[in-house]
Amino acid sequence: MAQYLHLNIYKKSFDFLVKLTQLTSNFQRDFRFTIGEKLNSTTIGFIVLIYKANSAKDNERVEYIVKLLDELQKITVLTRLATELKNIPRERYMELALMLEEIEKQLNGWKNHSVKTVEELEQKALV
Repeated sequence: MAQYLHLNIYKKSFDFLVKLTQLTSNFQRDFRFTIGEKLNSTTIGFIVLIYKANSAKDNERVEYIVKLLDELQKITVLTRLATELKNIPRERYMELALMLEEIEKQLNGWKNHSVKTVEELEQKALV
């Protein structure tokens, strides 16, 4: 198992957090401590879940990845909301949306691989 720091999904998520933090510091005052803070804290929680998923046993990993997919949807909605409220410029939103899409693809690939691994372990246990 790779260390979480070396996982591509961790690196992409951390890059997203850096860009997001730079953007939220420029949010309108009314939204900086509501939407901006929620976006940052949800993204940090997301990154912590990556660590937990990577450290989990094979049969528990899929549950963590499902949680990660749920958290990613929250991040996506909050990012879109911040854009609609004119706190994130459209060009930067497109950049963030592409990053989120890549992270989602990696999560789904990780989930599929983990499900396959669990199924193989169950088959071996039956033999």
